[in-house]
Amino acid sequence: MKTRKQLKAESRELLAGNWLTAIELNIVPVIFQVITGVIITGVLAGLTYYFTRVNPVLPGDFSAEVGSNSNGSANSGQSFIGDLITTYLLLSVDFAFIDWVRTKVPTKAPFKKAFQTISGKYILPVFVLYVIQRVLIFLWSLLLVVPGIIKTFSYSQTYYIYKDAKEQGGNTDRSYFDYVTMSRQLMDGHKWELFVLRLSFLGWDILGVLTAGIGFIWITPYKQMTYMNYYVSLVGDRYHEWGK
Repeated sequence: MKTRKQLKAESRELLAGNWLTAIELNIVPVIFQVITGVIITGVLAGLTYYFTRVNPVLPGDFSAEVGSNSNGSANSGQSFIGDLITTYLLLSVDFAFIDWVRTKVPTKAPFKKAFQTISGKYILPVFVLYVIQRVLIFLWSLLLVVPGIIKTFSYSQTYYIYKDAKEQGGNTDRSYFDYVTMSRQLMDGHKWELFVLRLSFLGWDILGVLTAGIGFIWITPYKQMTYMNYYVSLVGDRYHEWGK
C-alpha cells in the first residue's frame, strides 16, 4: 500500500500537463457544490434574521414549534436530494479517475464522462446503493455518532467496487448488499488510514472557502484523483476476480 506522500505525488504527476482535462471533468460538480453552498448559506442567514429580528420565537410558541418541525423535515428532504445529486456527479468523476490512474492516460471526452453515472448503466444501481448506505449509516448513528462515522468509511468504496465488478463481467448472483459488504471487508484495517488521508486536505478545503470557491476548480480534481489513487492502490489486482 502506498503512503499518503506517494499517493499525492503520483496524483500531481498524472494531473501535470492535463489540468484542463481534469477541470473540465470536475467543473459540473464543483459549480453545483459552490451554488449549493451559497444557497444553503443564504437560506440559513435569512432564517436567522427572520427568527431573531422580524419574528422572534417566544417560549411555548406552538406555531413556531410546528414551523420548526416542518422546516426540519424540508431540510432533511433537501439534504437527501442534494447529497444524491452530488453523489452522481462526483462518482462520474471518480469512475473516470479510476481508469485514468490505471491506464495513465487522461480521460477522453471529459465533459461527457462527467455525466456517465446519469445513464441507464449506473443510474438505478447508484441510487439503490446510496439508499442502502444511508439507511445503514443512519441505523449505526442511532447508537452513537462515532459508529456512524466508522461505517461511513467502511462503506466508502462500495460504488467503486460495483464499477470494477460490473466491468469485469459481474457475478449475477451478487446482490447490492454484497457490494456494501465487500467494501466493509476491503476497508478492514484501513478506515483510519483513509480518514487521515481525507483530513490531510483540510488546509486545501479552507483555502477553497477563502477564495470564494474558486480554488476548488483545482483543489477538487487533486483531491478526487488522490482518493481514486488510494482505491486503486488498495485494491491492487484483486478487482479482476470480482467478475467471477
